[in-house]
Amino acid sequence: MLLVAAGLFYTNQANREQQRLAVQQQQLAVQQQVADRFARAVDQLGQEGAGKLSIRLGGIYSLQRLMRDSPADEPSIIEVLCAFIRNHAPAPRPAKTNRPSPPPNASPGDVRAAFVVLAHRPSPDDRANSRLDLPDTWLSLPHANLGDAHLSFTDLSFANLTSAHLSDADLSFANLTGAHLSDADLRGADLGIAQLRGADLRGAHLSDVNLRGADLRRADLRGAYLTGAYLRGANLDGANLTGAHLRFADLSDTDLSGASLHDADLRDARRDETTRLPGDVPTPSG
Repeated sequence: MLLVAAGLFYTNQANREQQRLAVQQQQLAVQQQVADRFARAVDQLGQEGAGKLSIRLGGIYSLQRLMRDSPADEPSIIEVLCAFIRNHAPAPRPAKTNRPSPPPNASPGDVRAAFVVLAHRPSPDDRANSRLDLPDTWLSLPHANLGDAHLSFTDLSFANLTSAHLSDADLSFANLTGAHLSDADLRGADLGIAQLRGADLRGAHLSDVNLRGADLRRADLRGAYLTGAYLRGANLDGANLTGAHLRFADLSDTDLSGASLHDADLRDARRDETTRLPGDVPTPSG
């Protein structure tokens, strides 16, 4: 009996060891497959020339799938795609602060695709994936589909986002200085503490948007729809709000002292003693 028991014990030990080795080999095979997919996609991204656009797009969408299949590789893929955008959409000289006009043409299709993929990355709340490193770029993405995008802290200064779909997007702390957002759909977006100084927001849809603490100095908001917008603590000094729709907006502690509010709809807007309005607009009592 002892010999039988000992034999069974060693047999079980051997089986377990074989199973462990099989699992280990399977994991190594999966890792090698991921590495091969990553290398092929990066090689596709490096194919230059107008005739290789479809190959670069294939690489971008391969990396998108790989982010979903291999979460551990998401930070590296984000770095690769950010580097691709920086290399293919660099800010021209002189410095961006001297360039109020939008880029003359829309960004190439591969740059546009890479940006949309990054904006919808699978795990944006993970610390390693929370920010996109895109300084000194000049993006032109009119009509881009960026609803629910995660662009917090992203540098989009002077970007052309005319008529872009940005509803429910996270743009908190984003740098949108001088950005072109006319007719953009920003309903429900988070623009808290965003830099929007000098931005073009003419006719933009900003209903129920969070603009708490945003810098909107000298922004062009003519005809913008700000119904129900949360503007507490925002700085709109020098902003043009002619004909803007501000009904039910929260203007508590908002600086509108140098803003143009001609024909703006302020009905039912929340104002209190901390709201700073131009001299020709009465502050409500109580």
